[in-house]
Amino acid sequence: MPKSRYVTDLELTIMGRRYGADEVALEASEAKARWKRDLPALASYGYGQGALDAFSADYAEHAKLRSARPEAVTEKKMSVTARDQQVSSGWKWVDRVTSMLGTLARTDEMLATALATATPTDDAGLEAGIRAVATLLVETKGRLPADAEADKRLAEVDDLCAALQSSPGTVHTSKGQTVADTAQIDLYDGKLYLCMRDLNSAGRKAIRNGDLHAGLHEYAFHHLKRSGNPNPGPAPVPAPAKTS
Repeated sequence: MPKSRYVTDLELTIMGRRYGADEVALEASEAKARWKRDLPALASYGYGQGALDAFSADYAEHAKLRSARPEAVTEKKMSVTARDQQVSSGWKWVDRVTSMLGTLARTDEMLATALATATPTDDAGLEAGIRAVATLLVETKGRLPADAEADKRLAEVDDLCAALQSSPGTVHTSKGQTVADTAQIDLYDGKLYLCMRDLNSAGRKAIRNGDLHAGLHEYAFHHLKRSGNPNPGPAPVPAPAKTS
């Protein structure tokens, strides 16, 4: 069953925690340039002028927060690297275990369905996904070979989840006002990130359908990445809009 597209402010904040505010601002600036250039084609996919105006308003508020609350930006910048290390460890566990269970799921329809439902798709659902996948591993470990080390993976779950709960950017225990400021920046980082993610998806659909003449690589993240994955490289410079 497809997951709901509804997202709460808390989930947006969690998404935003994984990125530095400066990198989000840079990505958003380049996304706006592509969006303006390709607006006629993107409009029929739900990303017309109204959506661009809303994104621009969030971008402006994000810039205001960054300039008005430099301590919060610094606090967040310091936390992102540490959080990335912990999130990366979580995704490494998910990759190992889903691959392991995937060998059984090829011939087990119920397991395949359960695995697809349990597997997290982003950082916001990582901790819950680890626990859900671990439950499947408990149920099926007797069918796995000994060298898959299922018990070792299960023994890692509590520490991984505890680290995700307590990582910098997730739980703040001091600097009361800075904590509140950082959470507000996290929220706008998440709003901008999610909109750009959906914009990239719409852009790629428009390109594949022949409605937009651009490279698929343009509608992707160039400064933001899933924790633990290599940086995909510099962003292409958007071509100037054609004038009639």
